[in-house]
Amino acid sequence: MNKETKQVNKKLYIILLACTIAAIIAIVAISLAVGLSGTDKPQDPIGGIDTPEDPDDKPEDPDDPDDPDEPTVTVPEYGMPVASYTLGKLCSLDELIWSDTLHWYATHNGTDFLAESGTAVGAVYDGEVTEVRYTTQDGYTVTVAQTDGHTAVYKSLGADVSVEAGDVLSTGDAIGTVSDSMTSEQNDGAHLHLEILDDKGNYVDPLTLLPEGTDK
Repeated sequence: MNKETKQVNKKLYIILLACTIAAIIAIVAISLAVGLSGTDKPQDPIGGIDTPEDPDDKPEDPDDPDDPDEPTVTVPEYGMPVASYTLGKLCSLDELIWSDTLHWYATHNGTDFLAESGTAVGAVYDGEVTEVRYTTQDGYTVTVAQTDGHTAVYKSLGADVSVEAGDVLSTGDAIGTVSDSMTSEQNDGAHLHLEILDDKGNYVDPLTLLPEGTDK
């Protein structure tokens, strides 16, 4: 091999070595770059991501005083129409009883509460006044459509009736006063004659609904 060929081969070796070194440097550089980028990535904790609980997402505790209260529904209760009274004629829907005023036997569709003339009369249950009228036979009369489906008719009231049609009443609200305006029962003295009808228009014994009915 001549001198010129040796010089060419030496240059080729140098170039090849340089390329090899450059390739190795490039590979190392790429590996380092990939390794650094991998270590910078946040690692998930063992068992998955631990996300703090949202306090607004906790289940409601029915005993927690901070929970809003459920609306309370109040059911009305029956009350007595007159505070102080003596029972007169009782309701008699199937059996005829003697009328001291008319002088004959007939059924008695209501209950009579004897009291001094002018004694206050109150509503026995919540409802709306549907009629206020006067007739010679029944005297001053107030009819109330109650919220329980029954209808209460207050007869033999005084002329000083304190309600009018359309008024909404609660148990105990004033309706009028006791009198002897009911001429068909005038000989029985001053009293309230109370009738109650069910939602089908059938008479009901008031004492089966009133709170003190069985005690009098």
